[in-house]
Amino acid sequence: MEKVENNRNHLVKINITEELFQTATFLAKQRLVFEYPRTGYGTYNQENHLMNLQYGYIGELSFLKYITDHFSKKYSNANPNQKFEKLKHEHFSYNFIIGQTDSGFDFLIKNKEIDVKTYGTRMFSDISDVFKYNLLIDMRQALAHKADIYIQTFIIGKQKPEQCILAGFYQGLPPINYNFPKPAHAVSIRQLYAMNELLNRFF
Repeated sequence: MEKVENNRNHLVKINITEELFQTATFLAKQRLVFEYPRTGYGTYNQENHLMNLQYGYIGELSFLKYITDHFSKKYSNANPNQKFEKLKHEHFSYNFIIGQTDSGFDFLIKNKEIDVKTYGTRMFSDISDVFKYNLLIDMRQALAHKADIYIQTFIIGKQKPEQCILAGFYQGLPPINYNFPKPAHAVSIRQLYAMNELLNRFF
């Protein structure tokens, strides 16, 4: 399979429309009501955590758009009834949950669980910066549940989010890096597989 390496052409760019942004903001505000204060009791910064949730939803909704665009193109010549039947047999779903602990993944394609990871604490001004980072999976989360496929996304913009970058994917869990302040499963963005490989293999 083709890896991302340093090739910007392997990065998928999804424009963050006003509709996508407002949808992510609405969902983040609803979920915030039920969220555990991850930064610790007594130091919970609601504004920062709202942004974290908001960026997470931008990542998920951008991936959803990427897949629905793919299916729309794949079945563009089918009539509505044919299209419905074909899509039903794709067994694709968005595992959208608010109000309880999620299942450790965001999407299903047939029997494969997909978890979309987004850097929720920062916005990147230069797309080239993403190559300096890693796909990160929290070690505690991985102990609770392991997804089949992990996708790393980034938010790009100057004053506000403008694009979501689907950087690539990894099958299974990467090795644990104990050099981080909090050990995590990690793999360089360059070592991820290109998103078109995900479509070729699973969609």
